[in-house]
Amino acid sequence: MHIWPDFQQQALEACNSLTFTSDISVTDSPKGDLYFVGSELGLTTRFARHVCDAVSKALSVSNLLLQFGDMQAIRQNPLIIPDVTLAILRSDPGTLIAAGELKTWWTVNLEEITVMSDLDMRRYLEPFIGQAVAYMRRFNLRYSFLSTYKSTVFIKREDDFCFRLSMPISEDSTNPSLRECFAGFAAIAAQDPVYKEDTTIDTRLLHSSPQPGLISSPRPSAYRSRVGDSTDTPIPRVTTESILIGFNGVANQIVNCVELLSSPRLGYQKAVFEVESGGVRYIAKCWSNDRHESASNEFAVYERLHELQPSGFECFTRPVFSGDIICSAKFPEGKILLLEKVAGEQLFGIWDSLPFAEKAHVFSECSTAIRTLRSISIRLLDSGRHNILYDRMSGKVTLVDFEAIDDLGGQRVTSLNPELVSIFGVTGMSQFIHGG
Repeated sequence: MHIWPDFQQQALEACNSLTFTSDISVTDSPKGDLYFVGSELGLTTRFARHVCDAVSKALSVSNLLLQFGDMQAIRQNPLIIPDVTLAILRSDPGTLIAAGELKTWWTVNLEEITVMSDLDMRRYLEPFIGQAVAYMRRFNLRYSFLSTYKSTVFIKREDDFCFRLSMPISEDSTNPSLRECFAGFAAIAAQDPVYKEDTTIDTRLLHSSPQPGLISSPRPSAYRSRVGDSTDTPIPRVTTESILIGFNGVANQIVNCVELLSSPRLGYQKAVFEVESGGVRYIAKCWSNDRHESASNEFAVYERLHELQPSGFECFTRPVFSGDIICSAKFPEGKILLLEKVAGEQLFGIWDSLPFAEKAHVFSECSTAIRTLRSISIRLLDSGRHNILYDRMSGKVTLVDFEAIDDLGGQRVTSLNPELVSIFGVTGMSQFIHGG
């Protein structure tokens, strides 16, 4: 990743070069932005209304007939689906110009971690930029963007291994505004939208980590057979809610889905369920075979934690069982990991309402958890408040989701800053470190 140093100047010049044939209708409410956001779906709606609609209206009366829209309006049954696309729709099929990725602002802090941050901090951006890069590679695009609506980073592929990123553009930026940046970006992208990478390059070098992922150990694990070992356990009835789990095509464990916690995305690539087995509730994370790297990363982190301290850690939930999905109508095939269910709410939803003393407690517990991960040579690359559970009654803090990680390979790295900054921000860290 490299800086796109003069993006704002280029965008403003490109925007000013557009010819408008008539006035542009007013889009904004006189009372401002009143749309509340609590999920990525809500963010998409907000972005479409306040950015896509406004910029599309302006471009519709310009000499540049581009529109924002969804991918399915341009391509039928795409294998991967960007959150937002920019395209010329007069042709059939439409001509794709750019594709973008939307993330909630509590998932990725674009304001404080930028392309100009030091290497340790910048690694946190890589999984999110990587999603935008995946769109660029899949659809042979030169341009993309990553946005939380509060901040937006524009991306240009200069060559096979050079991706230039703008500094974050705030939702309230002026001269140019965020909308002017998008209009200018559209004009820039329309001039040269296609990029076809060399088919002979080693694509492994495009991964965020020098290793393509961790491989979970093939030897027996203490948690791989903890559930369902007893031959005295009655075999539960198989229903349409059941998931049969095992190895080598043989099922040796059955769980029944109680609630879908996270819907399958991009077909059946990933889903999270609350399940029941023997009267006990667990959390089941499922991955398709195409997501084997994510599954392997998660398995390996829990295995390393277990090897370090078999009794478990306060800040991590305990794994119960892992294996292959042998048969299920809920999730047809892939890998599954059962975890003990722990009490708590996602931190991003309650953080602003917490008193300082509780915030300081959460900060201390997260620091301890990340220090533990360092001891097993792991750095988290997706460590926002969305991946932390906090139970106010007990004060228990639990870190979850280890799909996006960096294996330090035994390298001694003591800095906790990348994860802590992504969770608490630079200002928040300073408050806790210096006692408010």
